[in-house]
Parts: sequence; structure tokens; C-alpha cells
Amino acid sequence: MKVVIATHGFLPNIGGVSTNVSILAKGFVAAGHDVCVVSLSPGPTDGYGHKVVRRPMPWVLFKLYRDADLLILSNLAIKLIYPLLVLRRPFALRHHSESAFRLSNSPFSIDVLRRAVLPRAKHFMTSAYIGRKSGFAEFSITHPFANPHHITADVIASIEARRDAVFVGRLEPEKGILWLLDHWRYIRQILGVDQLRVIGNGSLTEEVARRVVSGSAPHVVHVGHLQRAETAREMGHAAYSIVPSLWEEPFGAVGLESLAAGAVVVHTDRGGLPETTGGMGISFDPDDQESCDAAFLKARALYEQRLSSPEFEKKYLSDVSAFTSKFRPEVVVQKIISVMGADGQG
Repeated sequence: MKVVIATHGFLPNIGGVSTNVSILAKGFVAAGHDVCVVSLSPGPTDGYGHKVVRRPMPWVLFKLYRDADLLILSNLAIKLIYPLLVLRRPFALRHHSESAFRLSNSPFSIDVLRRAVLPRAKHFMTSAYIGRKSGFAEFSITHPFANPHHITADVIASIEARRDAVFVGRLEPEKGILWLLDHWRYIRQILGVDQLRVIGNGSLTEEVARRVVSGSAPHVVHVGHLQRAETAREMGHAAYSIVPSLWEEPFGAVGLESLAAGAVVVHTDRGGLPETTGGMGISFDPDDQESCDAAFLKARALYEQRLSSPEFEKKYLSDVSAFTSKFRPEVVVQKIISVMGADGQG
């Protein structure tokens, strides 16, 4: 089939949607399909293993949508949906956020255009949490992926070789990095680790750096932005991965990827985060001190049990592998095809 995936952002832009679309595109290529990613973001068009069209002219976008056997949109960007007002064809809509859930009813709102195309969409949610929030009567769940291109056996250290804790993500208020720094002395003591390694940048980069330099956030190393393979290696060598998000995460792929990389994952209970670890991660309410205490004590106990019992570690890793296998790209590819039909027409 000719598969067109339309997305506002795409690599080399950093972000969950860009990475998710890239892995999905490679999944369709691996299944033998002819794939084109259409993006509004600038960047190269070669070297991806599939066609990439950036900022297409209107007639180019019309032709791509018209000729596609299967059309997939990531969210409802106005600059990508206008051909559907004329073509009136079915398409798969992957909801990476809640942006299409509370559209304005005003006849003067731009949401009029979004509402016009929604009846022809088949809805795919990144998590059951997002599905429940959507209000749509029918939807399918296609989770983001445990990244198969970078989380490989060679980056995963044994439990005996693991050290420290990591935070991986954008340094933004909603991601909870300042909450983590505020509580790090106490968390470090419970976990019994030396350092917290902070991977990522964002609007709070200067504040994080200030705290590290001033000593108000001791035993913290701000590593900064890393390429995906290097980030996977950091997760693969960490004893613990902490995901302290304060907002309702649509999914939170870093939890899943940290689990796949072998770290003990401790995350908040916000949004879809608990779905990322399927009960093998440890969740807590960041507004409840008793919940925090219990979670980090439980994480320490899990790590020590893995360290002291080879039999338990073997079973634990087997369970992790079984869980993360549900998030393979080929599973999502087949789910989309089965819902949309073999001809991609829904």
C-alpha cells in the first residue's frame, strides 16, 4: 500500500510525536509498504529509509492525500487537514494529545474545519487514559513504542553494573524536574545512589544549571541533550529512572523506554503514565508525602531483590520483555491496518 503519514513535527525535531511518527513509518516500511511522511517542520528529506516531503505546496498535498491507500494524521493540524475538506476520504487519526477533544462550537472558530473532517476519521489513542478523555464512542489504542532502534541488548547493563538515577525529558515545569530537584536529597538517601543524571534541555535549563552550580541541588549532573542512542545507553546503565511529571501525561514513553532499558522506573500517577509500565513500574502521588515515601522505598526493595536473586532477576527481565513486546511497531502497524481495512479505506 501507499501509506502517507502527515505530522506537524518530524525529525530532526526532538519530541515524542516526532520519534513516534519515525518509528511508525519504519514499521510500515518493514511490512513492505511504500511510505511518505509529510511534515510542516524544516529539515532534510533524505536518509530516513522512506520518502519525506516537507512544507508541501497545496497541490502536492492534495495529490499525496488523493493517491494514498492509507492516510494517517498525527493530531489535527489545520495546515494539514484542508485537502480533506474537498477529498472527503477516510483517514486514521492518531491522537497524541487532547487537542481534538474540546473543539469550539462557534461558527467563527477555526475548529469548524476540524469538525468538518472528524466524521471520516478512525480514532487511534496513545493510551486508554486519552481514550477515556476523548468522548469518542469508538476508538482503538495504539500505544507509543519501546524504541527498538536504540534500546538494544548492547546498551543494557547487568543489574550489578547499574549506577545512579536518571531523569530523561524536557526541562519544563509540567515535567516535574524542579519537584525532583527539591526532593532529591531525600530521594537520594532512600535509593542509596550517588548521582541524579539529568538528560535534556528546555525552558528551565538555566534554572537547573544554577541549582547545580550553587550546590542547592547536590549530587546532580546536568548532562543536557543527547542523541537517542546515547540517551538509551544512559537509561540502560541507570539503576533507577524517575519520571516525576506533574501534568496529566497522554502516555509518557520515557517510562516505557526506561523499563525496556532495564531501569527500575518510579513515576507519578498522572494521566497515562501507569500504562507505560503495566504494574512493573512504581507510581506515586507527588502531592502526597506518604505516597512518595512508599514508592521510593518499594523501588529500593525491588532493585535490591533484583541484585540479590539471579532467579528473580531472570523472571523480572522476562516479564519486562513480554510486556514491552506489546509495544513493538509491527503490532501497531497491524492494528491500524486491521481497523482501516486491507485497502486502508476504513
